[in-house]
Amino acid sequence: MNSVCLEMMKGILMVCLVLQIVSAKQPIRCIQREREALLQFKATLVVDYNMLSSWTTPDCCQWKGIRCSNLTAHVLMLDLHGDNDNEEYSLRGEIHKSLMELQQLQYLNLSSNNFQDIHIPEFFSSLNNLRSLDLSYAGFGGKIPSKFGSLPHLKYLNLAGNSLEGSIPYQLGNLSMLQHLDLSDNYLEGNIPSQLGNLFNLLS
Repeated sequence: MNSVCLEMMKGILMVCLVLQIVSAKQPIRCIQREREALLQFKATLVVDYNMLSSWTTPDCCQWKGIRCSNLTAHVLMLDLHGDNDNEEYSLRGEIHKSLMELQQLQYLNLSSNNFQDIHIPEFFSSLNNLRSLDLSYAGFGGKIPSKFGSLPHLKYLNLAGNSLEGSIPYQLGNLSMLQHLDLSDNYLEGNIPSQLGNLFNLLS
């Protein structure tokens, strides 16, 4: 075998070795400011049963309840629903406004928790990319934030099974993309706003 062939083989082996090393490493995809926002959110919660024990590693995209975009690494989903069959397996405490940092968030699920009559945060209405918001059976009190009517992409809104009071905000009639709305099992009063008749895409 001549020296040219040997050099070519060495080169090929070197390339293969480099590719193996690169592929073996798991790059940290998490966006740092979003990771910090999630940690601030966690810090104000009372967490039982080590529900968020995975929320310590560098890559927040690998944390329980988190899903990120494969292209941008932005957090797209935050799903921390509790367990209807085990009330102790739930989140309590305050919901930190740091979640406003998750501007690409599309799915937020905090259902089946026990937030002990705290009000639904109005800042959720600043998450303009939300498609699905599930806060059902989570122990929320107060009124339905009227600013929820400004969520342009919202298709699913479930606020059932809380202790919500007052009237249904007419602004919900602005949710032109909404397909599912559930406000049952609350303490709402008054008439259903006529503006909800504008929800032409509503299926249930």
